[in-house]
Amino acid sequence: MARLNNLSNWYLTFEGKEMGREDLVNKMMELYAPDVVAEVPPHDDEQIGPVILRGKANVQKWVDKISRTQVKLLYIQRRQTKKQFEGTKLIYSTPLLWGGVGISFEIIAAWSRREDRRKFTGPGSVFLQYNADGKIDRLRLYVGEISEVTAL
Repeated sequence: MARLNNLSNWYLTFEGKEMGREDLVNKMMELYAPDVVAEVPPHDDEQIGPVILRGKANVQKWVDKISRTQVKLLYIQRRQTKKQFEGTKLIYSTPLLWGGVGISFEIIAAWSRREDRRKFTGPGSVFLQYNADGKIDRLRLYVGEISEVTAL
């Protein structure tokens, strides 16, 4: 989640050159296998339902678009509390029959659009399948009930 949250941590020089954005995208892409399959939320207000991305090149286009269109990214793992316990971040994991491990956890997603700084948030979940080499083979990022954050 830290690499995803860092995608907006770049700036424009006085000459209008992007500084640091490409490095952040490349750092994020180090996590993925070449034949990754990703199911991600749409970035188009008109689209309904998830977007399926096949291959590292298509995932990189999605990551690049996030870095260019969103700021103040904050994808945080939810904590579960019970009675007197302060709470813990739950991660569910299972070994995969074909090697590697699958993990899942709940998140809260928040971000602002770069163009107008309108803020959005929504509950979600992340499902990841890591291969034996530690690279992500499959990603499912669900963010449901996306709402715009407005002042009272």
